[in-house]
Amino acid sequence: MKALFIALLCLTIITIKSKAQSTLGMIPENFVQRYYEAYSGIPTAERLAPFYHDDVVLEDPTYDWVGPDKKTIFSNFTKANEVNEYTWRVDQVIQQDNTLVTEGELKAKYKGIPYSMRFVNIFHFKDGLIIKQYDYFDNADYYKAVEESKRK
Repeated sequence: MKALFIALLCLTIITIKSKAQSTLGMIPENFVQRYYEAYSGIPTAERLAPFYHDDVVLEDPTYDWVGPDKKTIFSNFTKANEVNEYTWRVDQVIQQDNTLVTEGELKAKYKGIPYSMRFVNIFHFKDGLIIKQYDYFDNADYYKAVEESKRK
């Protein structure tokens, strides 16, 4: 009986420890829907910043840009996006532990000129907030829109 009690106690401790560790990076419920909804239309820092940890690092190799912290990422975000309008379609979501990967298509406008691009976003979470993010975009159509806007 004592052995059974010890075994149950150990199992309980392992379960509690496992649950505690799994919530450290916890991906918030309905994150994908809420995040891309906040990023739709003309996005603002006010709508997106709450998703991010203060110590976040955001890397976007397709635009050769790294945001080393939340303050840097959002310091000019609203102003930079005044000329953009976004509609996101997420086709795939892959989740493992504290990592979430989304893949889909972004239909957008740059200064009223429509363009689209495929994307992959990789999110890592800490305390329910994004702590690391990688963005990959097939941005050829975007650059065409930017060039067209310069000709106008």
